Amino acid sequence: MQEVLKCPHYGICGGCNLQHIPYGRQVELKGMEVSRLFGREPDEIIPSPRISFYRNRMDYVVGPELEVGLRRRGRWWAFVDIMECLLQSPESNTIRNAFRDYIRRRGLKGYDTKRHEGLVRYLVIREGKFTGERMVAVITSRPAHEGLREFAGEVESIVSSYINGVNPDMFDSSRAKSTMTIAGKDTIEERLLGYRFRMKLNSFFQTNSYTAEIMLRIVLEESRGSKNVYDLYSGIGTFTVPLADIVEDAYGIESDPESVELARENARVNGSSPTFYTARVESMGRLDADTMILDPPRAGVHPRALRLIESSQPRRIIYASCSPMKQAGDIKKLKGYRLERLVMIDQFPHTSHVETIAILSK
Repeated sequence: MQEVLKCPHYGICGGCNLQHIPYGRQVELKGMEVSRLFGREPDEIIPSPRISFYRNRMDYVVGPELEVGLRRRGRWWAFVDIMECLLQSPESNTIRNAFRDYIRRRGLKGYDTKRHEGLVRYLVIREGKFTGERMVAVITSRPAHEGLREFAGEVESIVSSYINGVNPDMFDSSRAKSTMTIAGKDTIEERLLGYRFRMKLNSFFQTNSYTAEIMLRIVLEESRGSKNVYDLYSGIGTFTVPLADIVEDAYGIESDPESVELARENARVNGSSPTFYTARVESMGRLDADTMILDPPRAGVHPRALRLIESSQPRRIIYASCSPMKQAGDIKKLKGYRLERLVMIDQFPHTSHVETIAILSK
């Protein structure tokens, strides 16, 4: 395993902040921070199987001078024109650099986040690490698929989905309010432990497919023998679909209708039969749950959702989080549970971020 990456943009780009530290030491430092937050050492510390080209999604911002890359460290309004990034894949480098050339040739305007003017906001690249499928989405401030159509021919050999996503809001985000498929499909597929998962541009999926398999394996291992399992932030069914094959009844709760639709499709293509509800967790009544799985957004579990969990009194809680600080705080608020197992998974090499899975028992 390569210990230190040699990125030509490191120190200027805000994408990574630990590349100067040998990878083994990065993992040690993250383990120490998790120990501090939880008041105990993790039972297991699992490094990422890949420390370069591990990300399955990158959102490259497009600046007013047609820079295509990432923001400068500590300066959200300034951009680094990325020529080579070691986080996603060689193919994503090819696509990004070809896209920069294309929009410059076409005279398309980059987006100015200060003046809220311009057209092209983001270039999003999603990859199926285990399928080879690849999505390219250009996020613009208004529909622009006609002006982007010719680019499809330049990347058709390595792209299976090419989309124009539109975000007209002043709020700076790569999330699209509407989409137009320019070429190929509107989804790509990834596989984890043999299960197939279709996703769209806005779908949430674990950023590192290699560690996502580890997470899924732990969730299945800790859920085995359960009767009624509720996955409270089920997304496109990454946990819920496989769970339906090993427990009596698996239920997913997700507030985003598009994600629920994809989750049901993923259940169908995998031949499993969980039940999905389109709802916010905090709006649900008491749940007859033997085991609950939590994988909430970075902000953590809503206070009303914590009360729902307490009132439902599941025998077991499996809480996955990319924000151990918030996770540790939520766990302290749950009355009547003890932390039985704590696993740290380095899902984000070369950054300060880390994934933790906490197993709680009543």
